[in-house]
Amino acid sequence: MPQRFVRVCAVFLFFLAACSDPQPPSTAATQDAEPLPPGQVRIRPASLKYMEIQEIGTEGAEHVVWAPARVAFREEQVSEVIAPAPGRVLRVHAQVGDAVKAGTPLVTLSSPEASRIRAGYANAQVELGVAEAEARRQRLMMEKGIGIEAELLAAEARLKEARHNVEVAARASGFLGSGGGDEVVLKAPRAGVVIHRNAMPGATVAPDTGPLFTVGDPQALWIHADVFESDLSTIAQGAPVQVVVASLDRPLAGKVVRVASALNAQTRRGQVYIDLDQSNPQLRAGMLARVGIKIRSADGVSVPVNAVLIKDGQRSVVFVQVSETVFEARTVVLGQPSNGYIPVLSGIEPGDKVVVKGGLLLDGAASQLL
Repeated sequence: MPQRFVRVCAVFLFFLAACSDPQPPSTAATQDAEPLPPGQVRIRPASLKYMEIQEIGTEGAEHVVWAPARVAFREEQVSEVIAPAPGRVLRVHAQVGDAVKAGTPLVTLSSPEASRIRAGYANAQVELGVAEAEARRQRLMMEKGIGIEAELLAAEARLKEARHNVEVAARASGFLGSGGGDEVVLKAPRAGVVIHRNAMPGATVAPDTGPLFTVGDPQALWIHADVFESDLSTIAQGAPVQVVVASLDRPLAGKVVRVASALNAQTRRGQVYIDLDQSNPQLRAGMLARVGIKIRSADGVSVPVNAVLIKDGQRSVVFVQVSETVFEARTVVLGQPSNGYIPVLSGIEPGDKVVVKGGLLLDGAASQLL
């Protein structure tokens, strides 16, 4: 009896199984089974947490270019005093740090060349007086009818030459500055502070010795930044700048006022000149600094360099999200990278959602651009 009961139960269960409807597959399983177009790939939802996806906007990306820099005097606020003729330093009247007014004596030189130039000026004045007297005499004789026209013309020519010689000698003598004989007193050309001195009593100096004194406004400072040539084209006049000086407790704010048109041949860097929004009494010319210049790439499509993958050693691709778990590889044409971003000339459009991190999860055979 028990065996017969077991056989009846088995037949009954088989009958129920045969008559019941089959269970439909899940939606996720159906989607996984759907074939994808070439170039697309599907991942499991759990893998999304390892990826970063960014929607591409229509405006250029804003980022910061960092470069080494130094504090320097503004050229138009600094004047240099150079020996106008060879000579020897007799007396030094000012020291570094002294506040001076325009015309304040800085150094006295002894120069035989200065004595010769001044003597030449004096002689030229004497010759001019003689030429003027002779020209007057010849004109008077012509008025009385006893003069000779050729002699008058010669006298006027000598007068013209004498006046020219006086003008030349006066400029040469005036270039020496004040003083008399062989002494030359060099004075401050502007009001300010003596920021450099290269004059020692007894030293021999000449025009090619270099500046004996430098006078300038210690508050007239700006920043010279050395920027790589690849970043220069992205920097615009007026761009905001953050200036970090190691000896200051907080960064300074400034703006770009000029970008150099030439590069240093050795460093391949160009100078960017930065004005500070406010002067700082703790700054000194020659201090080293680091500047962060805020730039914006040209309007259009720009993506982080990490978003670009290299296929087959030559083709650049980015992955665009077409649905929650489906991504499409797009071949792109790229511009010149700058500070971690790279412009995309074609291949994607504003509004596309691009994988900017984790793209290698979608194509393990690819490699990063940088």
